[in-house]
Amino acid sequence: MDNLLANFLIKSFEPQDGLWYCWNLNGALAYLKKEGEIWQAAYTVLPLKDLTDEWYGPKEEVPPEGLPRSITVGPGTGLTLYPYMREKPYLVPLPEKLCLVPTAEVRFTALFPPLMAFETEDNQRIAAFTPFTCSEAWFGDDTASGLLCLSLPSSCITRDQAAVCAAPLSLIRCPLVIRNRSKTPLELDRLAIYTEPLSIYEHEGCAWSDTVAMDSLIAGNIEMTVLPETPESYRKIRAAVRSGMSDIFIRQSADFIKNITSL
Repeated sequence: MDNLLANFLIKSFEPQDGLWYCWNLNGALAYLKKEGEIWQAAYTVLPLKDLTDEWYGPKEEVPPEGLPRSITVGPGTGLTLYPYMREKPYLVPLPEKLCLVPTAEVRFTALFPPLMAFETEDNQRIAAFTPFTCSEAWFGDDTASGLLCLSLPSSCITRDQAAVCAAPLSLIRCPLVIRNRSKTPLELDRLAIYTEPLSIYEHEGCAWSDTVAMDSLIAGNIEMTVLPETPESYRKIRAAVRSGMSDIFIRQSADFIKNITSL
């Protein structure tokens, strides 16, 4: 597979007027055409479980008839395709039910389906789309107190580094460490990962996020934090929206154990 993600994320592409271009994102297709200051976009979506190995773009290709299209008017010549975190938290099932004794920790890598956006050289968004569909689920006791999350399949989390390297390039890789800092064993089978505090990086053609730590604390709470572990060789392409997130984690951490064990 050609490693083209770095071209998508870093290099600006200048489309010729009047030509349709196509990007194949592991089976989901995105199309774009520029005519002066008028930009037309079209795309197909794919269930997350049906990703393919296909990966190319930009390539001159006319979209099939019948696809919904959007039109944006605005100046710009250079164009880049960027990945973003989805707004809803990701609900990540663990590969098997996990029990951590006090002081123990375990590391995984989660694979997140992104929102993709075409942007001009001055960061004006031309079009945005979610290439992959996944179900939604409530994380919590009920719909009043819980969180509506994007529910990921178990194939989207692994401890196998070879599987991480072989994963579809369109997915964002999120290093995850779960630590038991309490005095009692911690049992859980899934986690909800907030997206607002996570920056996105490019490294060797893959999109990565910050490292997430989920800590079981002495008071019986679970707290999510972002660890300063990102290597300097990783190029930041999108900064996190961090405002107010620490307060949210503190207020909601008391419900995390209850939420986890109720599912």
